[in-house]
Amino acid sequence: MAVQVVVFTLGQEEYAMPIEVVREITRLEEVRTIPKAPLYVTGLINIRGMAIPLVDLHVRFGIDHTKVTTESSDPQETKNTFALITEVHGNYVGFAVDQVREVRILETIDAPPPLVTAPFIGGVVNLPDRIIIQLIPEQILESNEVQGLSQLTSQ
Repeated sequence: MAVQVVVFTLGQEEYAMPIEVVREITRLEEVRTIPKAPLYVTGLINIRGMAIPLVDLHVRFGIDHTKVTTESSDPQETKNTFALITEVHGNYVGFAVDQVREVRILETIDAPPPLVTAPFIGGVVNLPDRIIIQLIPEQILESNEVQGLSQLTSQ
């Protein structure tokens, strides 16, 4: 079954989310920090008057923020430059990503390999030149974590 997805990067890796769960894609400009927020929460972003918590997927997934470029061996900081705004467990959440690469239709999505047990990985797409990992946004955060984020934004 074909699925239309938004393909994005975290460091050198490519991930995808189904387009129907992505409400908006926005460039990150101003992020306000939230006191006592979990480490994976970068802060709040303002989308048309709504304060939306921003989750740093680098931190959530344990992915290093640095990468080595092909031109040199010096690590360079990568920055979350885009946010994918989604609705998770009835609340809006922004997921910070490095780049949004494309919107495309994936024809074949394989089940994750047996040793990959993360509940938020919905499948793997093997393309001739790369691998894309499909994410399930509702599984990235548990409902109690989203409720906690909701409480942070209402204070």
